Amino acid sequence: MRCVLTAVVLILAAFPCRQTKCAADDRPNILWISCEDISAHLGCYGDANATTPNLDRLATEGVRYTRAFTPHGVCAPCRTGIITGMYPIGLGANHMRSKATLPEHVKCFPQYLKQAGYYCTNNSKTDYNFHWKVEDVWDESSNKAHWKNRRSDDQPFFAVFNLTMTHESRIWPANWEKVVEGIPKERLHDPAKIVVPPLYPDTPDVRAAEARLLDLIMVMDETAGNYLRELDEAGLADNTIVIFWSDHGDGFPRAKRWIYDTGTLVPMIARVPEKYRVAGQGVPGSVSDQLINLIDLGPTVLNLAGVEVPDHMFGQPFLGPNLPEPRRYIYGARDRVDERFDMVRSVRDDRYRYVRNFMPWRPALQHIGYSENSVVRKEMRRLLAEGRLHPESAQFLAPQRPADELYDLQNDPFELHNLAGDPQRAELLARLQQECSRWQLDVRDAQLIPEPILDAEEQQIGSRWGILHQNGGQQRCEQLLNIALIARQPAAEDAATLRASAASDDAAVRWWAATGLGNLPAVSDEDIRTLTARLTDASGAVRVAAARGLHRAGRTEDALPTVVTALSDNSEFVRHAALVELDDMGSAAAAAKETVKSMNASGEYVKRMVDHILGQTSE
Repeated sequence: MRCVLTAVVLILAAFPCRQTKCAADDRPNILWISCEDISAHLGCYGDANATTPNLDRLATEGVRYTRAFTPHGVCAPCRTGIITGMYPIGLGANHMRSKATLPEHVKCFPQYLKQAGYYCTNNSKTDYNFHWKVEDVWDESSNKAHWKNRRSDDQPFFAVFNLTMTHESRIWPANWEKVVEGIPKERLHDPAKIVVPPLYPDTPDVRAAEARLLDLIMVMDETAGNYLRELDEAGLADNTIVIFWSDHGDGFPRAKRWIYDTGTLVPMIARVPEKYRVAGQGVPGSVSDQLINLIDLGPTVLNLAGVEVPDHMFGQPFLGPNLPEPRRYIYGARDRVDERFDMVRSVRDDRYRYVRNFMPWRPALQHIGYSENSVVRKEMRRLLAEGRLHPESAQFLAPQRPADELYDLQNDPFELHNLAGDPQRAELLARLQQECSRWQLDVRDAQLIPEPILDAEEQQIGSRWGILHQNGGQQRCEQLLNIALIARQPAAEDAATLRASAASDDAAVRWWAATGLGNLPAVSDEDIRTLTARLTDASGAVRVAAARGLHRAGRTEDALPTVVTALSDNSEFVRHAALVELDDMGSAAAAAKETVKSMNASGEYVKRMVDHILGQTSE
């Protein structure tokens, strides 16, 4: 008898429910409709030119969120955060299309739903920055995946439909034509009516690109409407919670891939049937200004399904019972984007955004092969070359950036005017800087470890998360953050600290030290000797960083052989780092052209760097 009772308890435990009666039909179905690259270009968000009747209607039936943000401004890291409920920087998975290994305790949240009896489907984009297996996460993940395929009509489902027709690449004229084929010309958006944001030059090409985006959004809205009608026709609307969201900002410069509001503030709408509303949540036609990070989506679904949210998740539910205190801050991060290195962290409260640039010596809009297809980016570069690009846009093409940025979103929604140097905002700046450091240390920001070293240590430890969570990990994270903050923009008095750190046992610390020495306003003979000693470092990444420093100090003849040798390193990540430095050297690296031509150019991003370097050195 005891065995029978135990079996019953185990079965019931597998199907948790917030009500005392725990039948399958007591639990809500949950439908996600996500789309790509649109920012808040919807009629219900105030875009007068948008043609989005279906999503506008959804907003009248549910709650429209005005402060929902992504953890990164680009798809793969963002979707990594959403599916795990974790900040990607803590997993070491914030580099674009990196393939990290998750630690044992971190699961994709649909796995918990499957264990609780939900049928989980994904149609069909994944783009996660880690190794995973479809069968572990989804009952079905394909372009045929659908809640209709569940085992029985009374099985609750969690179904995701990812709409990709709004992707930035569809804005390109040839691709756009395929999406809007068959749509009457009079339904397409008139470029003459477009209001161009102050981020961009107001030219016919820019207006046409903005109009094409609205055309794509119109098609997306119609597709979203079809999924909503399917629910209605199946009689499931009253049993299904619907959440619509976009993965990040639109596919224009300084929006997608960036962590400003233009890149991370997204539309999100939730329709909650009356019987599932808790404490007045989800009232039709309501608007919420609660700060939400999209890593909160997974915990919210678990909470709505009556499944306990794991303690390790940094995401927190915003719907359902027993909600935590609302967020005070939104955090964001940017690291390597495609073939270009970068490292940016951000903290935003309800009015101000602080941006911390760890690589301010690089321009905001670096040359990224894929992004250069953007018509808007081409217009910006063309007008800059002609000396006719207005300052609001030109600042993002400057060769360097400030180390710190501070913006008043209330008065400067496009974040054009940096207030970090304003003495009257010094206390505010200090508060947000302190919060940024607290967050990086709390998450244990694995991206403080340069990618070649991060990859090598992952092979030893088993996961990138585990590197800073083993014994001494917290202290190491603090040390890395401290040296990185010095190295990004050192003063002359920091030279001694950097020289001492260059002798550290920690290769990541040595990398930051060598990088910092190269960033000094004036490099002394002692600094040169320190950098020269690092040319034989055990770490290929440190050798390349030291060579960079010597080049910046005017010792290119001493630096170039080390960088060229790194092109044949066993690590693809070291080869990539060497190519980036050669590219930065420009014409000074012309002697390396033949070696670049003949090198092992495995990997998409390595190939892009090779193509760009050969193009530059041939000019």
